[in-house]
Amino acid sequence: MNTSDLTTNSGTFADLGVKPSWIEALEKMRISQPTEVQRDSLPPAFAGSDLIAVAQTGSGKTLAYALALVNHLEQRPESRALVLSPSRETAEQVFNVFKQLCEGLSLSMSLVATGLPLAQQTKELNKNPRLIVATPGRLNDLLSANKLLLKGLQFLVIDEADRMLDLGFEKQLQFIQSTLRGERQTLMFAASFGKWAETVAKAFLKPDAIQIRSGSAGAPVATLTQRVYFLKPGQKQNRLLDELKKLNGGVIIFADSQENCVAIGRLLGHHGFESEFVHGGMNPGHRNRVLREFRQEKIKILVTTDLYARGLDVPTIQTVISYDLPYRGEEFLHRIGRTARAGREGVAITFITPTDGRTYRRLKQYLTEAEETYLTENFEFQDRS
Repeated sequence: MNTSDLTTNSGTFADLGVKPSWIEALEKMRISQPTEVQRDSLPPAFAGSDLIAVAQTGSGKTLAYALALVNHLEQRPESRALVLSPSRETAEQVFNVFKQLCEGLSLSMSLVATGLPLAQQTKELNKNPRLIVATPGRLNDLLSANKLLLKGLQFLVIDEADRMLDLGFEKQLQFIQSTLRGERQTLMFAASFGKWAETVAKAFLKPDAIQIRSGSAGAPVATLTQRVYFLKPGQKQNRLLDELKKLNGGVIIFADSQENCVAIGRLLGHHGFESEFVHGGMNPGHRNRVLREFRQEKIKILVTTDLYARGLDVPTIQTVISYDLPYRGEEFLHRIGRTARAGREGVAITFITPTDGRTYRRLKQYLTEAEETYLTENFEFQDRS
């Protein structure tokens, strides 16, 4: 694979070859200038190259492949396209981006994900929609019944490729790949790229695929301000309440378990905050309602688990609070990527207690410019092994 670093070219969407009709659609979405990953990935994608783009969370990867995809479909009326996204929530977000981008056009599209009526999805796919946004699990199930559902597919996007194998989708991806026929262009986008993601790349991409990597991939975006509080566990609740009283805009609070998520949610409800809590143990209908109300700003504060550490894109989120640390440092990077997206400013607040030593050392690389405040005297980690 050819490898290059993302550059910092100046330029407009028109300079990149984006057609006036799509630029007009972008302006309606209040997007006027391309981000770094869009500037560097769109030219080779428009030229028909297979591509791997590794860039920061919140850097504009979805719009980068969306523009390449709609350009492809416009130039090839007989072609069809598929976007694979790891979860229902991320797939719905991607689908909504395409609906906004293609508003007023007669492009047939279908969302295929768990939690949605299976019969309806089967009916839509049997009509051969030109664009399918799908999760690997549900698409795998439907393909098992009809391997021709992807007939005519010439454009494939694997979104959040770094999470696909992490979620156990290796067999589903292999089966989906086995049903594909003919030549196609494939784009992979990820926030990080390790050996496990390379397995997916080798299965789906051509050997001469171009790999573009941001020099800042794996680091927080420059528009993010971070604050870290070193404190005792018993100080967490009061510090959280104090912080929330000072904040404006949307807030997302991360807990390390469903039990803690519920406890924090009830605490905020007791103190009269406009908040809701949601985790993976709740039914999809409830989760969708909460997310919808959060997007509509009917809810100001969302308490959740790492279920929503990746993929969630709500422009009104101004603050991310890690009430509990995640078990893996990489998840912390994705958490703080829920704010300061697409050039906007944001704040990430992190609580660290004496028992968090091991986890803190794993994520310390993402806190190099954070403002540190000690709320307890003689703070010392208790697990120095």
